[in-house]
Amino acid sequence: MSSKLTLSLILLAGLVVTGCQGDGGNGNLYGYEFETAKISYQISGSSTGTSEVLIKGEKKFVHNRITQTMVNGETVEMDNIFIQDGSRLYTLDAKSKTGSRLSSPLYSELQNLSPAERATRIIHDALRDNRTPEEQAASPLSPESTENIAGQTCSLYRLGNLETCLWQGIPLRTVASLPDYGVETTTVATMVELNQPIADSEFDLPQGYQITELN
Repeated sequence: MSSKLTLSLILLAGLVVTGCQGDGGNGNLYGYEFETAKISYQISGSSTGTSEVLIKGEKKFVHNRITQTMVNGETVEMDNIFIQDGSRLYTLDAKSKTGSRLSSPLYSELQNLSPAERATRIIHDALRDNRTPEEQAASPLSPESTENIAGQTCSLYRLGNLETCLWQGIPLRTVASLPDYGVETTTVATMVELNQPIADSEFDLPQGYQITELN
């Protein structure tokens, strides 16, 4: 897999993972301060396209439509859907009508943590922090500043080649770069709508997909 395509997949995964801020009071593991959220993203740079995210309790739906330009100038069109319903996580290719289902290891891990520990864990996951626990303890993550994006205040983190502004553990702006390849892609939220009705059927697995069970 090329480095540029890997970068796109990192960005896609980042939109699926959404975090927690304490108990929140809404009766879900992530403890959001909202009942529902609809977030629209614009993707620009080495990759271009859009992403639409729906969140309702522990249900999440992400639809990414992205054009990736490769080093040789070739373009790759990606149309991917990610659905999470509790511990179940589906990754779907809308073009080939194929996909996979697995149990989310992060979801299982969060169930055994305190609210404060969950908040820390989700930040490390959103930033793709693959350092050892010892390295994380020696150099804890802390936000550099805050930004206002789509009407929400997010905290800006930098780690490696990733710059991410998190709001309630949700990335509102991400800049991922691979300087050696001249690659940089920015994903930024353009709209955040909160507490609007979202039907449970929005999170149903679309019909006609061939699904492979991974675990």
